[in-house]
Amino acid sequence: MSAAMWSVVIRRSSWEILRQIKRNILLGVAIRTFSTPTGLYGFPHLKTPKGFQPFVDDAIQRSGELISYICSKRPAAEVMRAMDEISDTVCSVVDSAELCRNTHPDREFVEEATKASMKINEYLHVR
Repeated sequence: MSAAMWSVVIRRSSWEILRQIKRNILLGVAIRTFSTPTGLYGFPHLKTPKGFQPFVDDAIQRSGELISYICSKRPAAEVMRAMDEISDTVCSVVDSAELCRNTHPDREFVEEATKASMKINEYLHVR
Protein backbone atom coordinates (compact mmCIF):
# COMPACT_ATOMS: atom_id res chain seq x y z
CA MET A 1 0.00 0.00 0.00
CA SER A 2 1.43 3.39 -0.97
CA ALA A 3 2.14 6.18 1.48
CA ALA A 4 -0.74 8.17 0.01
CA MET A 5 -3.15 5.28 0.59
CA TRP A 6 -1.92 4.89 4.20
CA SER A 7 -2.41 8.61 4.70
CA VAL A 8 -6.05 8.30 3.61
CA VAL A 9 -6.60 5.23 5.81
CA ILE A 10 -5.03 6.87 8.85
CA ARG A 11 -6.86 10.18 8.30
CA ARG A 12 -10.19 8.37 7.90
CA SER A 13 -9.55 6.32 11.01
CA SER A 14 -8.52 9.41 12.96
CA TRP A 15 -11.80 11.14 12.13
CA GLU A 16 -13.71 8.02 13.17
CA ILE A 17 -11.85 7.91 16.49
CA LEU A 18 -12.48 11.62 17.08
CA ARG A 19 -16.19 11.09 16.36
CA GLN A 20 -16.19 8.19 18.82
CA ILE A 21 -14.48 10.35 21.45
CA LYS A 22 -16.96 13.19 20.89
CA ARG A 23 -19.88 10.75 21.08
CA ASN A 24 -18.45 9.23 24.28
CA ILE A 25 -18.01 12.67 25.83
CA LEU A 26 -21.56 13.75 24.96
CA LEU A 27 -22.98 10.45 26.13
CA GLY A 28 -20.93 10.70 29.32
CA VAL A 29 -22.39 14.12 30.09
CA ALA A 30 -25.90 12.77 29.59
CA ILE A 31 -25.55 9.69 31.81
CA ARG A 32 -22.72 10.60 34.18
CA THR A 33 -24.84 10.31 37.31
CA PHE A 34 -26.33 6.94 36.33
CA SER A 35 -23.23 4.87 35.63
CA THR A 36 -19.94 3.82 37.09
CA PRO A 37 -17.07 6.09 36.14
CA THR A 38 -15.29 5.29 32.89
CA GLY A 39 -11.95 6.59 31.82
CA LEU A 40 -11.04 9.72 29.93
CA TYR A 41 -12.75 9.87 26.49
CA GLY A 42 -14.60 6.63 27.33
CA PHE A 43 -11.47 4.45 27.53
CA PRO A 44 -11.35 2.33 30.72
CA HIS A 45 -7.55 2.55 31.01
CA LEU A 46 -7.70 6.32 31.37
CA LYS A 47 -9.31 6.61 34.80
CA THR A 48 -6.04 8.00 36.11
CA PRO A 49 -3.03 9.63 34.44
CA LYS A 50 -0.98 6.45 34.95
CA GLY A 51 -3.52 4.60 32.80
CA PHE A 52 -1.85 5.94 29.66
CA GLN A 53 1.04 3.49 30.13
CA PRO A 54 -1.03 0.28 30.05
CA PHE A 55 -3.17 1.86 27.31
CA VAL A 56 -0.14 2.32 25.04
CA ASP A 57 1.43 -1.00 26.09
CA ASP A 58 -1.77 -2.89 25.23
CA ALA A 59 -1.98 -1.12 21.86
CA ILE A 60 1.62 -2.03 21.03
CA GLN A 61 1.08 -5.63 22.08
CA ARG A 62 -2.15 -5.97 20.08
CA SER A 63 -0.55 -4.35 17.02
CA GLY A 64 2.34 -6.81 17.24
CA GLU A 65 -0.08 -9.72 17.42
CA LEU A 66 -1.91 -8.44 14.37
CA ILE A 67 1.33 -7.94 12.44
CA SER A 68 2.28 -11.55 13.18
CA TYR A 69 -1.17 -12.62 12.02
CA ILE A 70 -0.77 -10.69 8.76
CA CYS A 71 2.70 -12.19 8.19
CA SER A 72 1.26 -15.71 8.36
CA LYS A 73 0.05 -15.29 4.75
CA ARG A 74 -3.64 -14.75 5.33
CA PRO A 75 -6.19 -14.03 2.58
CA ALA A 76 -6.36 -10.41 1.43
CA ALA A 77 -9.70 -9.71 3.14
CA GLU A 78 -8.33 -10.89 6.50
CA VAL A 79 -5.19 -8.81 6.01
CA MET A 80 -7.30 -5.71 5.36
CA ARG A 81 -9.41 -6.32 8.48
CA ALA A 82 -6.26 -6.81 10.56
CA MET A 83 -4.72 -3.63 9.14
CA ASP A 84 -7.92 -1.75 9.95
CA GLU A 85 -7.76 -3.03 13.53
CA ILE A 86 -4.11 -1.97 13.79
CA SER A 87 -5.10 1.50 12.61
CA ASP A 88 -7.99 1.70 15.10
CA THR A 89 -5.80 0.46 17.95
CA VAL A 90 -2.94 2.85 17.27
CA CYS A 91 -5.19 5.83 16.53
CA SER A 92 -7.08 5.33 19.79
CA VAL A 93 -3.85 5.95 21.68
CA VAL A 94 -2.46 8.66 19.40
CA ASP A 95 -5.67 10.68 19.23
CA SER A 96 -6.45 10.38 22.94
CA ALA A 97 -2.92 11.31 23.94
CA GLU A 98 -2.80 14.29 21.58
CA LEU A 99 -6.20 15.56 22.66
CA CYS A 100 -5.22 15.24 26.32
CA ARG A 101 -1.84 16.89 25.77
CA ASN A 102 -3.49 19.89 24.16
CA THR A 103 -6.62 20.32 26.26
CA HIS A 104 -6.46 18.66 29.69
CA PRO A 105 -6.11 21.05 32.65
CA ASP A 106 -4.35 18.48 34.89
CA ARG A 107 -0.57 18.62 34.42
CA GLU A 108 -0.13 14.97 35.42
CA PHE A 109 -2.55 13.83 32.70
CA VAL A 110 -0.66 15.99 30.18
CA GLU A 111 2.71 14.54 31.23
CA GLU A 112 1.50 10.93 31.02
CA ALA A 113 -0.19 11.60 27.68
CA THR A 114 3.10 13.05 26.41
CA LYS A 115 4.96 9.90 27.49
CA ALA A 116 2.35 7.70 25.81
CA SER A 117 2.53 9.77 22.63
CA MET A 118 6.31 9.49 22.52
CA LYS A 119 6.20 5.73 23.14
CA ILE A 120 3.62 4.96 20.43
CA ASN A 121 5.39 7.25 17.94
CA GLU A 122 8.71 5.53 18.67
CA TYR A 123 7.04 2.15 18.09
CA LEU A 124 5.54 3.32 14.80
CA HIS A 125 8.83 4.70 13.50
CA VAL A 126 10.89 1.66 14.50
CA ARG A 127 8.51 -0.88 12.94
